[in-house]
Amino acid sequence: MKRTTAIVTIGLALAATLLTSAAQAQLQHTFVSSKGSDLNNCSLAAPCRHLQNALAATLAGGEIAILDTAGYNGGTTVTIDKAISIVAPLGIEAEIAPPSGGYGIVINAGANDAVSLRGLTIDGGGVGVHGVVFNSGKSLTIQNCVARNLTSSGIAVNPSTSSNIVMSNTVVANNGGHGVYVQPTGSVWVSTVFNHVEAYSNGGVGIGLYGNMINQGTGHFEAKAINSVAAYNSTAGFYALGPIIFFTVYRSSAFANTNFNYASGIRAEGGAGIDVSQSDVMSDGWSVDNSSSHIFSFGDNVSDQSAPSGVLPLR
Repeated sequence: MKRTTAIVTIGLALAATLLTSAAQAQLQHTFVSSKGSDLNNCSLAAPCRHLQNALAATLAGGEIAILDTAGYNGGTTVTIDKAISIVAPLGIEAEIAPPSGGYGIVINAGANDAVSLRGLTIDGGGVGVHGVVFNSGKSLTIQNCVARNLTSSGIAVNPSTSSNIVMSNTVVANNGGHGVYVQPTGSVWVSTVFNHVEAYSNGGVGIGLYGNMINQGTGHFEAKAINSVAAYNSTAGFYALGPIIFFTVYRSSAFANTNFNYASGIRAEGGAGIDVSQSDVMSDGWSVDNSSSHIFSFGDNVSDQSAPSGVLPLR
C-alpha cells in the first residue's frame, strides 16, 4: 500500500512538472486577441489578451501577431527587452493607451537586438507622456504606426547603443512636445531614416534631431527625411542641433510651422548641417543660429521665404 502511494505521489509530481514546463515553453510565433486570455500559452489556438504576456511567451527574435481590433496593453507600459516583432495587419486598430504620467512602449533591448513595430496606434489620451521610448537596441523599425495625444513626445529615441532607426508611413500628431525626438548618447553611431513620416500640430518640433550628447571624435549621427511632411508644429518643422549631426531633407515639405523668433520650417543650430533637395518650405522659411550651422541647397527647392542670407548656399 505504501509503495502504491509513493508511485502515485511520484506520478503526480512528474505530471505537475510536465505541465509547468509546457506552460513556460516559449514559442517563435505568438498571438493576442480581444477574446484571448493571459492564462493561455499565446498560440494561435489559445491567444493571449495582452502584449506583455505575449512577450514573455515569445522566443527572442520571434513575432507577436495581433488578431483583431482592441486595446492591448491593459493600462500598463509595454516593456521590450529582447529582439521582437509586433505586427498588426492593415484594417486592425491595435491600440496602446499609456498609463497616466507613463509611457506606451519602452524598449530596453540588447546591443544586437532588432525590434520592429507595425500597425500600432499609441494614443496618450492627454495623460500619457511618451508613446514609444527607445533606449537601446541594434535597430528599431516603426511602420504604419500612429502616436498622438501624448503630453510630451510621440516617439522619443534616446539610444545608448549604436543603432539604426527606420520610421515609415507613420503619423505623429497633437503631442505636447515633439512629434519625433532623437538624441543619442555617448560614443555611438546612429543612423535614422524617416520615410513618409508626417508630423502635425505638435507643441514642439515636428522631427527633431539632437547631436549634442554624442562624444565628438568617437560618435556619429546622421539622418534622412524622405517624402515626409512637418506642418503646424509650434517650434519648427525639421530641426537639427549639433555639433554632430548630418541631416538630409529630400522631397519633403515644411508648412506653417510657427516660431516668431526665427524662420521655422527647417532650422539648424549648434553647428548642425542640413542638406535640402527637391523640397518645399512654405509660410515659415529656413534659418540657422550662427555661422557654425548651415543649410545647403542642391538648387532645386521651393520657398516663399528668403534664407538668412537671401538665398541658400549651394551644395
